[in-house]
Amino acid sequence: MLIKIKDIEMYYESHGRGTPLIMIPGYAVSSEMWSPFWKRLLDFYQVILIDNRGTGRSDAPNIEYSIRMMADDLVELMDAINIPKAHILGGSMGGMIAQELVLNYSEKVLSLILGMTSCGGPHSVQISEEVQRKMQTAANPPQDMSKEEVMELTWSMFYSPSYIEQNRGILTKETMSIKYPTSLIGKWRQAQAVQNWEGSYDRLSNIKVPTLVMGGENDVIFPPENFRILAEKIPGADLHVLKDAPHAFTREKEEQVVAVLLEFLGRI
Repeated sequence: MLIKIKDIEMYYESHGRGTPLIMIPGYAVSSEMWSPFWKRLLDFYQVILIDNRGTGRSDAPNIEYSIRMMADDLVELMDAINIPKAHILGGSMGGMIAQELVLNYSEKVLSLILGMTSCGGPHSVQISEEVQRKMQTAANPPQDMSKEEVMELTWSMFYSPSYIEQNRGILTKETMSIKYPTSLIGKWRQAQAVQNWEGSYDRLSNIKVPTLVMGGENDVIFPPENFRILAEKIPGADLHVLKDAPHAFTREKEEQVVAVLLEFLGRI
């Protein structure tokens, strides 16, 4: 559904019943990022999926975005749909948004789950120059680069080689059938928001809600040391680094991730 939030129409979906669990997607992707993983949680929680401003069916105004702005958007949405408090799960850039949300609106958060993300700023561990080049090429491919080559390059940053080899047909079909691709304006404005975020390192000790930090051992976008920094700085945080897992660990390690999430949330 679309709902008016400040200066945008924001898209969200609500599925199932129970305590609300809001899932915040990452950079330049819509709520499709969580499919089919989110369906495994429907027996236990009311799963709320969102499209951040700039992606999916939400508006993409050509103005300056910030991580705090996108956290504010989510709080406005929660108020509009009468969700006073929820478990918050943020992945990648969504994890940054989740940090800003809990740091500025702790009364809205039952628990915090930070996946494949970092504290940002100078204290975060940066990606390698090789991966930076890959990201830049995938975002702005040269004219002589085929769609298939762009897909393969993108997958190499998100999935393990064995998973790509075994699921190339499925990944191709999914990539080619994305219903609501992110516009160039949305990508640019979200990228600016990530680059301009000063980070949360000096504020992490202020997070007082139960927190789980998760990430893949082989994540090349957010190197695993980022997960350890978050877990060490957030009081009482749990840390779960998934063995042999890439950035898209909810896809490759779905069974394991669901088990860890349900165990963590079941304690709250």
